[in-house]
Amino acid sequence: MILFPNIGFQRRDGNWRLNVHGWRFQKSNRNKLLGESSSAIAQRLVHFFATSEQIIYYNDTFQRDRLKPFMVQGKKNEEILIIIGNKHNYTTKTDDDGQFRTSLIIPDVDVHELENATRKDRVITYKAVGDNGDLWRGKIHLLKRHGLSIISDIDDTIKVSEVLDKIRLVANTFIHHFRVVEGMPEVYRGWNDKYNCTFHYLSAMPDQLYAVTKDFVDDHQFPDGTFHMRHFHWSSISIYNFVHSRDTKMHKTNHLRYFIFNSLRTLVLIGDSGEHDPEIYGFIARKYPKRIRWIFIRAVKGETKDDKRFLKAFKEIPREKWLVFTDPINELPKDLNIT
Repeated sequence: MILFPNIGFQRRDGNWRLNVHGWRFQKSNRNKLLGESSSAIAQRLVHFFATSEQIIYYNDTFQRDRLKPFMVQGKKNEEILIIIGNKHNYTTKTDDDGQFRTSLIIPDVDVHELENATRKDRVITYKAVGDNGDLWRGKIHLLKRHGLSIISDIDDTIKVSEVLDKIRLVANTFIHHFRVVEGMPEVYRGWNDKYNCTFHYLSAMPDQLYAVTKDFVDDHQFPDGTFHMRHFHWSSISIYNFVHSRDTKMHKTNHLRYFIFNSLRTLVLIGDSGEHDPEIYGFIARKYPKRIRWIFIRAVKGETKDDKRFLKAFKEIPREKWLVFTDPINELPKDLNIT
């Protein structure tokens, strides 16, 4: 079982809506052979589809820890017991993919008790118990009604993935050591220290990669936060098609709306030009102008702020609210002018 770090929103009445999201899975008999030799099979497929010039990006072994989560199957219709503190027990069921999502309303006084028990501000823990009695622990990050939240993309925003290139995207995702976008950890830590803000990693990548992505975030000392990824289905054919699909745009747009509808927090949106981030963020900023303080877009192809795409994406948005950058340390502001 995997429990994805999620959000607890403080409601108007002072109580809390705690969101739980997890994935229950098991070994797949159908994929057993593929799982045992996944690296060899993947490499054969690469040599079949890639040109001789492209194969250079596959000159290493596929990492099994990144492939394994794709070789399991979700356990559907399993009852999951959610335990929050000593007072609140709930049950939910997994869907056809083995995913479960539920929202729980908890009194403010109980949340404060749980927060004190974890000895960490803005975070509480909970337990999830499967049908065979196995117990797992998850985290919920607490968001008060007002404050600052940084919502960040991952691939090509804080981690080099090269999503515009099908071959390099697969190589950077499944073979090569994850590479950080230099300067981004320092910028995020600086904002965290200055504003005590919350961080939320909103990504188009499969949640099957959550564990290795969380390790990357921790290894490079990015601020801890929540993760909002998509579940990959083999009907998507490839990671490239999955990342660039219409569903990805809806995934990000719906999550941003969810943040806006459930709090009064100021949002800073950070993404890159490799996906649909400029268009998604521009749409949200026009729709909810008072809630978006900044939009930062990393130019992965060396574009400038005068690129026609950006001028169209950010039409009617004040120029001082958005910035296209290539050098995080020297171009992203240390002071976000948040009062």
